[in-house]
Order: sequence, then structure tokens, then C-alpha cells
Amino acid sequence: MKMHDGYYFRKAIPALVATAVVFILPVGAVFLRSLTDISELARTITDPYTYRLLGFTVWESTLSAAISVLLALPFAAFFSRYTFKGRKAILTMSDAAFAMPAILVVLGFVIYYGNNGMVNAALKAISGGRWSVKILYSFKAIILAHVYLNFPVAFSLITSSLSTMSDNEENASRLLGKSEIHTFIFITIPKVNGMLIASFTLIFLFCFPSFLIVMSLGGNPRFFTIEAEIYKRTYTDMNPASSAALAMFSFLIMTLLLLLTGYGKQTKKATRSRRVLRKAKGGKKALAIVLSAVIVLFMAPPLLSILYRSLFTKDGSFTLKAWSSILALDRRGGVATSISAIVNSILIASAASYISMKMATTISVGAARRKSSFTVLLTSLPMAVGSVSMGLGFAFIAAKMPIRNTLFSYVLVLLAHIVVVLPFSVRTMMPGARRIPERLSLAAKTLGGTTKEAYRKIEYPMLKPYRRRAMAFAFALSLGETNATLALSEGRVTTIPILIYKMINQYNYQGASALAVILLAVAITVFAIGETGGDEYGIS
Repeated sequence: MKMHDGYYFRKAIPALVATAVVFILPVGAVFLRSLTDISELARTITDPYTYRLLGFTVWESTLSAAISVLLALPFAAFFSRYTFKGRKAILTMSDAAFAMPAILVVLGFVIYYGNNGMVNAALKAISGGRWSVKILYSFKAIILAHVYLNFPVAFSLITSSLSTMSDNEENASRLLGKSEIHTFIFITIPKVNGMLIASFTLIFLFCFPSFLIVMSLGGNPRFFTIEAEIYKRTYTDMNPASSAALAMFSFLIMTLLLLLTGYGKQTKKATRSRRVLRKAKGGKKALAIVLSAVIVLFMAPPLLSILYRSLFTKDGSFTLKAWSSILALDRRGGVATSISAIVNSILIASAASYISMKMATTISVGAARRKSSFTVLLTSLPMAVGSVSMGLGFAFIAAKMPIRNTLFSYVLVLLAHIVVVLPFSVRTMMPGARRIPERLSLAAKTLGGTTKEAYRKIEYPMLKPYRRRAMAFAFALSLGETNATLALSEGRVTTIPILIYKMINQYNYQGASALAVILLAVAITVFAIGETGGDEYGIS
């Protein structure tokens, strides 16, 4: 029996069309710009340096993803089997790291791991100035920063996947006398193999268009990714034809990767039964403490160093100067740049997250009802365009427009943010949409109702936890978005990340730290709101 009448598809059409238009406009602008100079396009495609960039980008993305997944796996295996005090806090922290702004990682690493940072200050104090470590402005700094950002992603995804799988096979293996290591390698890993591949793919796609971390922590053109080179050719070399050609090349490569990896493809439905967690006792309790401490000691210091630096000078003197400067008026008595940046960030993030959530709701329900993996893949295509390339496309459009004012810049920035966050909103909504039984719509029809009424009165309210989570996730992502905004703002739109980036370049780490604390506090608050209220809607 046909369980739907096309209503869901028709309802999703406006959001799909809007997605296509907003996505095609900048990509089309880059494509057309690359075709205006065929010789430059041919030179870019045949240039050995292009393939050196591609090779390095693939290598750093592969290494970052592999290390993140391999490190996360043993932690996830333990956290999905045992319960102990602090477990939920660690998992919540990992979930929140999904929306960690890259600019905070850059600032935290500079303050904590920098040549004159806290780690080196401590080493020099202990050794009398003889010991120091050089981490920043190197390849290892890029990989470390990527792992810092993405280890929590892999940890959260793999833990969640293992928690939905029965552990009967592992218990049987232990009863047969097999060791924990044997059981882990030959039973647990094969069971979670699909999620390992999915996590690796997702993190690879995060790292491939990396720009801010590469530019700020790599510190050398030898470590440029394709996205970093696009920015350099656009804003340093002032060669838009070359940057457009390289952006088009990058888009084709990323699209191919999306198709090859099947990102957006519906995965096999997991069992609804969850394994029963055992209380950690004795040696397992001690191991829980050690594993939790390792995660906290890896994740917390760079963020805590930002808080410390916002309150203390480099020589350790307490001061609130950075905080008072946020509220200070500018020289003309107007609103300070910091306050303006905070307001801009919140307004843009609110608009982008609400619009993307509404679009993601109709798209995900339509895709779930039609069992269409193509629809999800279509909304994942923006991931094939780095945010710098996206900003470049919108910049080409802006250059052709007769209107070039502040309002127009705000609109372009907002559109870019929507394109950046929409794929993640859809991915957040899809599990909820797939869990709504189609029989509810059929039952409503049997009782004389319409599909529209069933959706409005039953299905849409059931998606509330997922809508709240999608909006919170999109808000946090938009709040920390730097690359596209940097490319599009033209000095007219200043957000918190842009101001932090400028302060870092001016070596004003204390001012940057105070703003970063505000950015992190707002992001965590919104993310926590998105996680409240549970995610179950009581159906089976």
C-alpha cells in the first residue's frame, strides 16, 4: 500500500529549490569566472603545483581522520560498556565539540602551545631556560589541531553507535576464554566497522577544505591546503582568475569524494535495543578515571588558557582591561566594535540557524518518506565547496551587482552561513525523520484526516527535539564561522570570529581571549539548550 501521497515531496520542494539556488549561485559564479580565462584554467589543471597541493591536502586530511578515529576507538569501546561518575559530562563535552569554532582552537593553541606559550613558559621555568618545545608553525601543529577538533567527533559517533548494539557476542567471546584484546579486535571492531568508515569520511571532509588552522598554525606555504592557496591567490596575489580555476578544481575533487564515499547514503538501520551498561568497579573504575583524565587533559588546557589569558597579562598580573574595552565607546562616542561584533554574530547565527532548521525539517521528512538518499546527498553538496571558495563565489556575484552597501554585505554573509550550516542541519534532522512510523500518516487517513493534518498535528511536534538540536547545532556553527565571512564582509560586517582573527594578527591575545570566552559561552549555552529535554518521543 502506498503510504504517502506526494505531500511530503511537494512540501520539500521550496526548501530544495532554495538550497539549489543559494548553492548554485556562488558555484556557478566561480565556474563562469574560471571559463573567462581558459588558458588560466588549463594552466591550473596541468600545473604540477596544483597536484602537490592536492596531494598535501589529501595527506593531511587522511592522517588527521585516521589518527582521530584510531584514538577514539578504545575510548568509545570503554565508554559504551561501563557507567561511572563523570561519564555523561565527558560525552556531553564531546558532543559540544562538534560545534567548536576553529578560531578558538587557533587562539588556544597559540596561547598554550606557542613558542612563548604556557607550555614553554613552564618548561623554561623548570629547566632554567634550557627546555622548550616547538609545536606551532609546523605540519605537526596542523595535525594536532585537526585531531583536537575531530577526536571528540569520532569518539561521540563511535560511542553512540556501539551503545545501540547488543554486546552478546563480546560476552560469549569472554565466556569462551578469549582475552579482552582478542574480543576487541575480532568482535567489537568488525561490528562497528561501518561507523568507523563513516567517522573517517566525515572527518576527512571536515579537514579537506581546512583554511584557518592551516594559515594560522602551519605558518608556511609548504603546508598550504587547496583552500588556503585559493585565499592567497585571491587576497594576496590579487589573481581572481587563478583562484577561480583552483576553486573549480577543488569543487570537482570534493564532489568526486562525496560520490565515492556515499556521504548522505542511508545507513543500515540500527537495532533499537541498547546494551546494558555495567558499573565500573575495581580496576575498571581506575581505568575509567585514567581515560577520563586523558580526555580532559587533552581537551581542556587550550580552552582554559584562553580564559586565563583574558584575565591575566603575560607576566601574570590580574587585569580586567580587555573586558572593560569590550564595553568602552569608540573615539566618536559610538558603540564599540566588540559590542557590534557580538550583536552581528548573534543576529546572523539566529537567522541562519532558524532558516536552515526550517529547510532541513521539510527536506529530511521528504527524504525519509521517499527513502531518498539522493536528496540527502544533494544537500551535502555544499560540503564539497570550502567556505573560502563559497565566499569567493558570492564575492564574484557582489562585484556584478549595482548595490554595494552594508545591508547587501549582511545578506551575502547570511546566505553563505546558511549554505555552510544546512548540510549539518539536515544530518541532524534525518534520524528523527526516519524514526517516525509511516503508519501514523496511514492511521490519520483511516480516521478521516489528511496527510497535511497528520504532519502538522502529529509528525511535526514529534520532531521538536531534533529541530531544537538542529537549530542549536547550526547556531553554534554559524557563530564560529570565519572563512566565508572573512571573504565577504569587505570590512562592513564584523563578527566575533573576524575580530578575534584580527586581534590575533595584531598580537592582542588578551583582547582576543576575552571575546573568545564570550563566543565559547554563547555557543555552549545554546548547545546545552539544544540538548535539553531528551530526544525520545515515545514511539516504537
